[in-house]
Amino acid sequence: MKKLRVILLMTVSFLLFYSIVCAQEKLGLLLIAHGSPMPQWNAPVLKIEKEVKTILSQKGCNQFSAVRVALMEFNEPSINTVIKDFEKRGIDKVYAIPLFIAPSGHSLFDIPAILGLYSDKDILNEIKSEGTEIVDTKVKITIGPTLNHGDILKNSMLDRVKALSTTPDSEGVVLLAHGDERFEPIWDSICKEIGYYVCAKTGIDYFDYAFVEVGQSFAAEGVPTILKAAEKKGKIIVVGLYLSMGVEKMANSSASLRMGKKTETKKLFADKNIRFAKRGILPDKRISEWAVDRAMEWAEGLQ
Repeated sequence: MKKLRVILLMTVSFLLFYSIVCAQEKLGLLLIAHGSPMPQWNAPVLKIEKEVKTILSQKGCNQFSAVRVALMEFNEPSINTVIKDFEKRGIDKVYAIPLFIAPSGHSLFDIPAILGLYSDKDILNEIKSEGTEIVDTKVKITIGPTLNHGDILKNSMLDRVKALSTTPDSEGVVLLAHGDERFEPIWDSICKEIGYYVCAKTGIDYFDYAFVEVGQSFAAEGVPTILKAAEKKGKIIVVGLYLSMGVEKMANSSASLRMGKKTETKKLFADKNIRFAKRGILPDKRISEWAVDRAMEWAEGLQ
């Protein structure tokens, strides 16, 4: 009997100690965006950090001791810089949310490789050749979903279309997105779902989409899709599934090569009623709210 009491006492003591240790674990929230050499692209992304902190505070969520935005490439704060900052703050576990539209090489290979969670010689060599530092840390890191998780993309694109729509019966919508040929079925599904949603909510009955990267394939893929739509409808609304970039600038800065002749793509649209969205997804508080929801789900799962 005495031996049993000792065992029970030791068990209770261990569980109590374990619960105290777990309660003392410090959590960090890392929001990862692609990054750009252009400050105007990075600015709205970096503002998410403060917005997320505010929302967490309003919700009375004090699980996270630190919240930071990091840029995958081109600029600071880099992922490695932020992880080092977390280490200095004594963070034990980090939830990393890739602020990317959908599963892609960046979200499924590059980011895990940079975080030290995935090893592929070719990917690591490419990352290092671009000057990106690989994280080396004892902090436990979990990667969350991309933005296609939930309804945020559908509602964002609906807002962009509504802002430019005046006569739905005579309008068509073209959605431009980065795409990734390795995950094309997923991207196809996402774009079609957005199209069905936008058409159902607006009464517009024509929708198409094209994958144009960040403009590199605009002339080859985007222009034919837009011109085809313009043959069907009197007015075409073009929106972009991009975090921090509108498609108007893309259209104005692109050129098409046809029969050996270079033509500015905007001239191809000159005699047509085509409206390009100036904004991408940001600024949009719903992105920060979405990130907070994912983070709180993760934190609650640790309890």
